[in-house]
Amino acid sequence: MKSPSKQIKNSHGPVAKKAFVRSMIQASLGSVVVFSVADQNPIYCVLAILGILAAWAFSVRPQQPAPRIAINSFLLLVIAIAGIELLRVGVGVSSFAEFAALLLIVKMLDLRDPRDEGQILVLSVAILIAAVLTSNTLMTGFLTVIVIILIMRAVVLFQIHSVLALAKNDEEIINKKARVDFRSMLIATGFICAVIGSVVFVILPRNIGMQPFGQWGDSGGSVSGFSDSVELGRPGLISQSSTPVLDLLATDTDGQNIGSSNSPAIYLRGAVLNNYTDGNWESSLSMRNPLSNRIRLVPANTSLVSRNDVADREWDRQLDISVRSTGSGQRLLFSPWKTVEFRTGSEPMRIGLSFERGLFLRDGIGGRIDYVARSKNVEFNDIDFSSFSSRNEVLDTIVEPEVAQLARDIVSQGGVNPDPLIRPIANDQAAIRLIENHLRTQYSYTLDSQPVPNGEDATKWFLFERKTGHCEYYASALTLMSRSIGIPARLITGYVASDFNEVTGQYVVRESNAHAWIEAEIAPGEWRTFDGTPPQDFHQLHQPDPTFWRSVTKMYESLEFLWVRSVVAYDSDSQRSIMGTPSSDFGMSKLGESLLNRFAAGRSRLIQRGFITAIIVFASSMFVGILILRYKDIWDNALTWIGSYFASIRRRVLPERRISGDPRVELLDQQIRNGLVRLGIPKPDWKPLKMHIDDHVSELELAAGNPSMLYIEASEMLYRLKFSQDHNQIDAQILTSLGTRLRSSEKS
Repeated sequence: MKSPSKQIKNSHGPVAKKAFVRSMIQASLGSVVVFSVADQNPIYCVLAILGILAAWAFSVRPQQPAPRIAINSFLLLVIAIAGIELLRVGVGVSSFAEFAALLLIVKMLDLRDPRDEGQILVLSVAILIAAVLTSNTLMTGFLTVIVIILIMRAVVLFQIHSVLALAKNDEEIINKKARVDFRSMLIATGFICAVIGSVVFVILPRNIGMQPFGQWGDSGGSVSGFSDSVELGRPGLISQSSTPVLDLLATDTDGQNIGSSNSPAIYLRGAVLNNYTDGNWESSLSMRNPLSNRIRLVPANTSLVSRNDVADREWDRQLDISVRSTGSGQRLLFSPWKTVEFRTGSEPMRIGLSFERGLFLRDGIGGRIDYVARSKNVEFNDIDFSSFSSRNEVLDTIVEPEVAQLARDIVSQGGVNPDPLIRPIANDQAAIRLIENHLRTQYSYTLDSQPVPNGEDATKWFLFERKTGHCEYYASALTLMSRSIGIPARLITGYVASDFNEVTGQYVVRESNAHAWIEAEIAPGEWRTFDGTPPQDFHQLHQPDPTFWRSVTKMYESLEFLWVRSVVAYDSDSQRSIMGTPSSDFGMSKLGESLLNRFAAGRSRLIQRGFITAIIVFASSMFVGILILRYKDIWDNALTWIGSYFASIRRRVLPERRISGDPRVELLDQQIRNGLVRLGIPKPDWKPLKMHIDDHVSELELAAGNPSMLYIEASEMLYRLKFSQDHNQIDAQILTSLGTRLRSSEKS
């Protein structure tokens, strides 16, 4: 006779329980990997995978749950960690995913019945949802589809495994025919879900609920690479991440695309820094406060224009900008100098702006942002210098004497008078060009930022000792040297758009495209852009050479652009282009918008309170659950009494129901019930018969004559009569014998 292991091996099919457990582990690992890719968090991936594999090796595979006291201790530790993270960083998708991963690992150590295994699948789905809320990239979407398939497979296997476990037959072999049926069911289910999902996708645009739920309903995280302050002398390497930050479409007044690989770089201003102290550049209060004080809610698709003369509102270039992800709170938006019109996207926007300073500040929940900036190219405008009698005053700045002397020497050697009291205003631009050219040709570029020696001014150290640095050093030196010869100048940080994708017709701006340059006032009110960074290094950094790998990368980015435009950015405008203008909805849209706006007022505070409440409810539920498990017998007796009480009331009020059309079923069921009542373990109506007998086997074994096997046999016969297709072939003598034995057990 073959051993069980050999029988399983030769059966050409997996055991149901083992197949489900493998599928459960695959779904858990897949969801963790997807979130790690979405959150760009390899540490989370490594630690979560190690935890899952450790739980698999020490508990799941040997089927040895950890002791209760250890599980409860782990749960309390997880709750403590979640509380600390909540106080440290607040509510966020990342903290939620970390909490879910910890719960998943702890739960794997405590697999005792199918209910626990089902909770593992629920936690895997929660982590996958967190991944979708974290990132909207093509890679995240592709991996999400794969993991959804794994989860669907695990759910179907869970249903098979849970039923077999209830029947004490979870070692059943899944044969070839069952596997074919299983695959067919998965394919059919997947197809139906895809159809339903597509219909829901078209009907419900992405921007529904974005105001109140934007923090949890769009990609999280803030824009990296850009900084609204400059701290020279910070040691380390400047990041060269190729992660896309925003997409930009440049068109002219006729709507024609004017972008190309050979076009000059487009400077996108973010922050204007005009205060310099000990190597640090910051915005002055006069530059920051007006934006914060002017913040107001602007409706969707609304144009805001400068209050200046109509002539100053003329524009010659339109930039459609889509910031892929930004953080919550007040965030500076990127726009060219000189922007004369700003238009919001398909979502309302809380914004403060100053056309005079060229600054735009958005306040709200993080996520994707779309807007349009129309600008006037003033770089080559003719200026009537005869109309200006004096310059504007230079902002009071401490410039090292050596730095000021170097500026005067450079300008003098170029044939321009460095003294602002003598030099004509028309020569200011030439003076700055001389300093700009000196920096470009006499200094080298590096991404390696070395610490500045103690007591040294960072800009002076760069000019006279280090003589190599990154764009922030060049911009700082050019700003200070311009001010030292009486020309107002300010340091600008933002991005440069130069990486043009021929397929999509748009510029892709990356984290590595963060840059610093200056704007100088070459005549009162006439600000122009200058950049001291060496052109060859600028080109290498911001306009990568066309290599094979670069071509592959652009192809992938074209696919990702299609994904973002067609799927991620699907909104009400896209819906109308597909379905047309919807008919009247009897005011439901306005009502829904009103409710969402009211809910949006709470924003993160409301979500934080909900998260805290969820933790309290979870801890309380866990405590109550422990009490129930500890006093299970009392709980079962109470439920039995309550069920019996309501059953007696129902029998007095309502006529007795027939269990089945077969009279033998009713007779056998009544005999089993009567026997259980006389034995002191009546079956409640809410509980299945077989489960009730299995739970009270010990009481049956202690009864006179040990009728446990009799009642198990009778219950199986009853189930066969009710559900089996061959119930008509059951011998009447067997049923008569069972009835006689049951009546005998009642008398004893």
